[in-house]
Amino acid sequence: MKKVKFTTIIACALVCLLAACGNDDITNEVSQHTLKVVSANTSFDALGGTDSIFVNVDATKAYAQAPWIKAEAKGKLVTVTADVNKEMQSRHTTVIIKSADGDSTIVAIDQQGPVTQIDLPEQIVLGDAADTLTYKVKSTFDVSIKSLDSWLTTTYEKGEVTIITTENNEGHVRTGQFVVETTMGKDTISVMQIDLDRDVLGEYYLQLTETDENRKPVKRVYAVKLHTENKKLMLAFTANPFAFPVTFSAKEGTLSIAGGQYAGMADNDYVATIVGPMDGQLSVSPNVTISGQFGYSAKLPAKVSSLEGTFLHFGTEPAFVLGRFSSKVFENKTYKSYLLYGNDAYLFKRKQ
Repeated sequence: MKKVKFTTIIACALVCLLAACGNDDITNEVSQHTLKVVSANTSFDALGGTDSIFVNVDATKAYAQAPWIKAEAKGKLVTVTADVNKEMQSRHTTVIIKSADGDSTIVAIDQQGPVTQIDLPEQIVLGDAADTLTYKVKSTFDVSIKSLDSWLTTTYEKGEVTIITTENNEGHVRTGQFVVETTMGKDTISVMQIDLDRDVLGEYYLQLTETDENRKPVKRVYAVKLHTENKKLMLAFTANPFAFPVTFSAKEGTLSIAGGQYAGMADNDYVATIVGPMDGQLSVSPNVTISGQFGYSAKLPAKVSSLEGTFLHFGTEPAFVLGRFSSKVFENKTYKSYLLYGNDAYLFKRKQ
């Protein structure tokens, strides 16, 4: 109770003191902001630059809250200059403007991050004929493009990358590269020229990693041939009568082997392909395939004189099997055994 009374007495004393003051010290006016933004352009792209803020009274000072922005007051004009933004993301800050009477206002500043959009695939596959391709490019900064091969010309102009190839008369698959570089980084794009008749058809070695009688891995090689028969592309073994259809993709430069493809007869058994993307996951379904892309290496004929240099790898893990079946309906219940079972399959083209 004493505490309450003591506080009340002090409050009363303060009221009396205020009442004793002159009326000249009392005002009912609320302070008003006199500095206002009339117009402002405060959004910058990644290249930066200078833009303007206009206020209604003369500004005496202007400064930014971030080092990448510079602000300068020139009467009712405030110029704002943004540095180049080389960061991956957009950025934001504010500019504070002050007037002579101490009033101030705050203006938000935004700057976009750099943009690089190149509609280029990681790999371009073409035929052997000379060709010209163009791709759209959208980039904040300059684009540098450089070919690494004499038969491949690349240019960049007016938002487009142009790729020009000469005719491939080398008699085999041809691969090259070019490098696209911006301030954001660089990408290496590969280019392949391939033609089924001119570069792919011919005699090959099929190399498989199999398991010997001691359950140890051993590499075995089989002579095979890629040829067309009745408008079908066939892979045929040259030392036995087995042959089955395969699929060549000119758009991707790949060769695929599907499961469930009839390959011939072994005694009274039907032989068909069995494939698996992973060893132990085998299938006779035609919808399951293993595939690889053709390539060329000049080192191959230098190491093995009988090789031409063209090769294809189906992958280390995928399995290729020739199985024996009791019926031409290839399924688990008609499967009897295998004639050939291997992984890590390669095709190496032989010299003609």
